[in-house]
Amino acid sequence: MILCLLRSSSTDVAKASMSQLSRHKRRGRFPPFWKIALSAFLSLSLVSCTNENERFDKQMQQILSWSASAEMILDARIAKNVPEGFTDLAVEKCQTEISDIASQLPQTARTAHAGAAVVMLNGLISAAHDEIGHGRLEQGHQHIAELHRYQAEQRSTLGAGG
Repeated sequence: MILCLLRSSSTDVAKASMSQLSRHKRRGRFPPFWKIALSAFLSLSLVSCTNENERFDKQMQQILSWSASAEMILDARIAKNVPEGFTDLAVEKCQTEISDIASQLPQTARTAHAGAAVVMLNGLISAAHDEIGHGRLEQGHQHIAELHRYQAEQRSTLGAGG
């Protein structure tokens, strides 16, 4: 029964609980309190899990968006379309936002992987920024390309449900 509940949505569980309650009403008796409490608890647990996963996915998308912003800023710096001071401040802001959002990720089975992803994203952003800041544009561009590949990999992981 629990396996069946885990595969069904919270709406399905609520409907099943209501149908059991209706069946007991027709017989002129109510189910034991523990059955109602267990059904309610399982329903709330499923809804909570779904909400946490949705929140996790949304926050990971935000992290990837900030990472993409840093990538665009660094690309613009290589092309000398933005000044160095702007690049420094903007990249720092992106990395701060990435770290702040990561610190608020809900605890799920995917949290450890997300933490490693955040370290990798911030590391690639830092490496590209450092190389560009020291005038090594080709190396900076290589780090940006690696950052772009890693972002795409993380997006596909999110799209596949983790």
